[in-house]
Amino acid sequence: MSKGYTLNNNLKVFLKDKQGTELKTWLEDHKGDLENHRIFYILRANLEKGDVYKIGISERGGTSAYGRLNDYYNHMGESSSDNKCMGVNLHLVVGNLFDPSVGNNKVRNIETKLIAELKKRGATERGRERFRVSIETIFKVLNELKLLTGDEEPGNLKRSVRILGQNQASKDTVKSIVGHQHDRKKKLKFEVIFHDYLKYDKNQVAKPTKQTKQNLTYEQLIQMRDGKKKADDYIKKHNLK
Repeated sequence: MSKGYTLNNNLKVFLKDKQGTELKTWLEDHKGDLENHRIFYILRANLEKGDVYKIGISERGGTSAYGRLNDYYNHMGESSSDNKCMGVNLHLVVGNLFDPSVGNNKVRNIETKLIAELKKRGATERGRERFRVSIETIFKVLNELKLLTGDEEPGNLKRSVRILGQNQASKDTVKSIVGHQHDRKKKLKFEVIFHDYLKYDKNQVAKPTKQTKQNLTYEQLIQMRDGKKKADDYIKKHNLK
């Protein structure tokens, strides 16, 4: 079993196990790890006859990843010797920190490419995301296509160069980090400058609006556009931990 290792700053393998592990047990141990992550996962419900695996993703931040996996537990329960159809086995969980700046995200790429390749190799579809195929074949495809390699570059942003050139963007777009400090609880906070944004009046007339500087934690920053990249660059430059 492999779990909890980082491929790079953009992709982390939380679980990789051909034998599988009880979903609810794993979730109880790793709920905090999934916070604010996009994830790609593979699981198998005990009610399935034979090798039928569910492939899926959760793309939002916050507690969405945990909630998505926990939905399977709510529907299928926990493994029981009295009822062999109950329970779910989890085989793979891969994720990266949610960054709203990245539209073409890694977990969706993994799902799209894996599904396409499984179809090519003759895996029987049971709906778009359920396949009759061995877990060995799934893991082999993941390795051959190098889908678990963390090659996504943050900052591959879909936004207008013209607008940014005018120093205007969406309200949550980080322009720069100009300093840092620790609060009374010794929590690291960054002094953040945001891009100007367009504010519309009741007549739908746009007016460029400046924003005041804010002191934000890393957890708050990574939920802003460009926040994670700017924070990571600043931390590296100033050798912060």
